[in-house]
Amino acid sequence: MSSQSIPEQLRQSLERHLEESDLQNDEEMAQIMARLSDLSAKVAAAKAKVLAKRKSG
Repeated sequence: MSSQSIPEQLRQSLERHLEESDLQNDEEMAQIMARLSDLSAKVAAAKAKVLAKRKSG
């Protein structure tokens, strides 16, 4: 199982497609990437919270 969250995996996949010019880096893509980054941060925070509760409980 991958240690990366699904939003992070998707963001990295989209970045590779942008680098290969499979997708256009336009305003819509910038919004998608920003939302994925935000979602990834939220997932990381939730994961950290769960891991902290496991250690304390």
